[in-house]
Amino acid sequence: MATLWLDLGNTRLKYWLTDDIGQIIASDAKEHLQAPAELLIGWADRFEQLAPEFIGISSVLGESINAGVAETLASLSVPFEFVQVSATHPLLTSNYDPNQLGVDRWLQILGAVDHKNRQCIVGCGTALTIDLVDHATHLGGYIFPSIYLQREALMAGTKQFSIPSHSFDSFHAGVTTAAAVHRGILLSIVGAVNEINRRHPNFELILTGGDASLLAQHVSTTVSIQENLLLKGLLRFFKA
Repeated sequence: MATLWLDLGNTRLKYWLTDDIGQIIASDAKEHLQAPAELLIGWADRFEQLAPEFIGISSVLGESINAGVAETLASLSVPFEFVQVSATHPLLTSNYDPNQLGVDRWLQILGAVDHKNRQCIVGCGTALTIDLVDHATHLGGYIFPSIYLQREALMAGTKQFSIPSHSFDSFHAGVTTAAAVHRGILLSIVGAVNEINRRHPNFELILTGGDASLLAQHVSTTVSIQENLLLKGLLRFFKA
């Protein structure tokens, strides 16, 4: 039985097709350029060729866009379901208000959760999230602008100088404005992760998302990089 999993995020759409034991058969991801429904329509023929027997969906795009997504998927005549955050899931309980917890963030936690351990899960995506989980109880967390959102905000808020592109590669004091900006932003993010780790030293530190490898180079403790946590969360949500 092939299953199609959709991740409708803030900046891109991603899908995975898995077999009956959860192995990935096919996958793709594209930026949706603020037109996710149109991109999904363009993928409809591909989804029909993949011939899934079920479609599970994570979406942060809101009710209006989700309605358009549902209309497109209905044309495939395949059962589908949108994930809803649950504070009392069999694998993960949460002290967080479920109406305030993003489904992508919750699935990411669900994908990593281990009832035998304490975990600090850092999602390195469009926003950077830090979540603390104590033996499968979500205690809460923190949300930051990502390194790129911080740079965009600084560029938008400063009128006297421009900020040319530069790599996020060092904590050493910058001797140009571009280097100082990029190193300051990197220091702010990694410093926050290190401080959370200092306060919670018995929590396994897990990084996931597009910037995980970049940040892991600078964090001052052992890090586990885990890919596709949202996919793992989708699998767990529908199989629990």
